[in-house]
Amino acid sequence: METGQALSVALAAAEAGAAEIMAGYGRKPEVRLKGVIDPVTEYDFRAEQVMRRLITRACPGHAVIGEEEGRSGPEEAAYRWYLDPIDGTTNFTRGHPFFAVSIGLTAVDRDGRERPLAGVVQAPALGETFWAAAGRGGRRRVTRFGPGQGEQPLAVSGTETLRRAMLNTGYPYDVLERGDEILNPLGRLLLAAGSLRQAGAASLDLAFVAAGIADAYWEAGLKPWDVAAGLILVLEAGGQVSDYLGQPYRLGQSQGIVGSNGLLHARVLEHLT
Repeated sequence: METGQALSVALAAAEAGAAEIMAGYGRKPEVRLKGVIDPVTEYDFRAEQVMRRLITRACPGHAVIGEEEGRSGPEEAAYRWYLDPIDGTTNFTRGHPFFAVSIGLTAVDRDGRERPLAGVVQAPALGETFWAAAGRGGRRRVTRFGPGQGEQPLAVSGTETLRRAMLNTGYPYDVLERGDEILNPLGRLLLAAGSLRQAGAASLDLAFVAAGIADAYWEAGLKPWDVAAGLILVLEAGGQVSDYLGQPYRLGQSQGIVGSNGLLHARVLEHLT
């Protein structure tokens, strides 16, 4: 599939999903728990459904894997779309603006490995959209009122030392069962870095690294739809992505992800294991 075409489909689907989400933003939607602290709302389902329909019409024969409604399309599909209709549902339910639509497309090689092709992260309450396609670089569009409106290329930061770095992180919904695994690296990097942020949306954390807002990000226990879009954003912005051991990150297989400006990657990894 031509990457420009894929990106156009992803951008259109993200716009449609964002419209559904914003219809419920600030309305205190009814919340159902999928786990102890894992919420879902009707707007998660509504956004995923509209995105799934648009992608399926535009790309028949592709697989679509969504957080809420699972997989559709042929098992042997050469292309896979990963949809997170509201990354940061907890934030969304509280009226917090840090949530996003995340759409990532991968190509499946003969050995079953997935190669990222395109990704879009749209944060409608922030007025920000980030996108990238393989070999084409990435862009950031700001539509909110005030300075910085318009488009600019995605480019990671030039920060070279942890003591001056802003790091982003998060924790999985099963944090209660994985306390030491999560808290020990957090403590080490809290003492080593200039500052830490926990936004509550993995796709936005990776987008912020790609845009040079943050210098690095790490998190364990994520699903493919959490990171499929952000992965290519960081790579196309000149950054580096790996698992906690420094090996190439593999969707659905790697247990932890580290995305950085590249300059700090080895230093962050030192504190994670």
